[in-house]
Amino acid sequence: MTATRPDPAIGHNRSPRPQTPAIRSSSGDPQRVSNSTSTSPQGEARDDSAPRPATATERTAAPAPPARRNRLVGVDVARGLAVLGMFVVHVGLGWSLGNGTNPLTDLVSGRSAALFALLAGVSIALLSGGSAPAPGRAMGVALWRVVIRGLIMLPVGVGLTMLDTPVSVILAYYAAFFVLAVPFIDERWKVVAGTAAALAAAGPVASFWLRGMIDDGALTRPVALINAYDPLVALSGSGLVDLLLTGSYPAATWLPFVLAGLAIGRLDLTSMRVRAWLTAAGAALAALGYGLSWIAMNLMGGRQRLEATYSAEAMADHGGYSSTAQALEHGFSGTVPVNDWVWLLTALPHSGTPLEIAGAGGVAITVLGLCLLAERALRWIGYPLAAVGALALTVYVGHVLLIWVAENDLWQGTVLQWATDYLALTLLIGCLAGASAWRLTVGRGPLEWPLHIVSSWAAKRIP
Repeated sequence: MTATRPDPAIGHNRSPRPQTPAIRSSSGDPQRVSNSTSTSPQGEARDDSAPRPATATERTAAPAPPARRNRLVGVDVARGLAVLGMFVVHVGLGWSLGNGTNPLTDLVSGRSAALFALLAGVSIALLSGGSAPAPGRAMGVALWRVVIRGLIMLPVGVGLTMLDTPVSVILAYYAAFFVLAVPFIDERWKVVAGTAAALAAAGPVASFWLRGMIDDGALTRPVALINAYDPLVALSGSGLVDLLLTGSYPAATWLPFVLAGLAIGRLDLTSMRVRAWLTAAGAALAALGYGLSWIAMNLMGGRQRLEATYSAEAMADHGGYSSTAQALEHGFSGTVPVNDWVWLLTALPHSGTPLEIAGAGGVAITVLGLCLLAERALRWIGYPLAAVGALALTVYVGHVLLIWVAENDLWQGTVLQWATDYLALTLLIGCLAGASAWRLTVGRGPLEWPLHIVSSWAAKRIP
């Protein structure tokens, strides 16, 4: 799940131009694009610079802040799609086919969370200057803002996890992602992209090996000792080891999504060529990941080997499945079993394998690219989705709380009972209409606002 990616309000040029609804990011900050150009409401690039001779005072004064720029509505729309996709996974759609399945649920499972994580990286990049990274002291402030936001996300995520809903809450993992991404914020995009690719290949293998050592006893005692003194384990049952290695969104296999987003956020996302390149590259990456997995599992005997080797009892211990075939149909909850390396050739949702990271990551990049390409049309017709994306933290927390209310029948027998009786419909209409109304009338979200204020205030006061 769910899964969270800039400060002054958007300004206006001196010349009149049509007003557009202002959408802020899930962090509550306006997203920024390159320093040299901005985009009109119609999406055309224009030069905001006004060349003229500098006065003596200007030549000796401190550098002026960069010009204010329009935000990337396509990023908000993509984030809104990610949030709604996680809603579908968590509560369904209220309908299914005759065999009890829902094709849309299967389509978004794992991929919506991957998109959410990718956009976290994009948000980190935009927060620190986008394609024109902040220089000097400004970059230091941006680094601390990212760290502080992650530290704020941690107690929020732990608190939601303590509610013990069926949702695998992603926010505590976000805290780990943000902190681990900090060393890469001021690196060149090619370095970050290369690191993401290396981690996508090596992270799942390292996870497989280390989790095997936990299971066979070599690391059992050290992990038990860590968990015994981990306050997060005492509070929510999920601690540092889960956040990094064994949980639903472990950093070992999910950090590549965040770093890929960070690299993408360093590109000129106002360029139609870059947008088209992202779309094509994402589609190719998705085809590569899912295609290689299909070949390995169906043409090279991987599926037959796993189905013939492992019993229902073995699968019951890893995901509660009644058979290996069922596991191969629906995926896992963050990691694959460590009893056979062939599991690393699957691309199942939430399996955390190299091919799943490539496939889901490619889909996420493609969706982002398409949303950016269609940004001109989505500026208006996609406004509800963009509003959900801008208020992603508030909407995500709200949906977990509503699921908790429904699970505990807290509104049973009240006038609000209908909201939990038709939970999927309530979440869909409520978040689209509520987020749109809030953005139009209030602006920054009720959770995004304090996140912005606290992180900005604290970051500027750290030496």
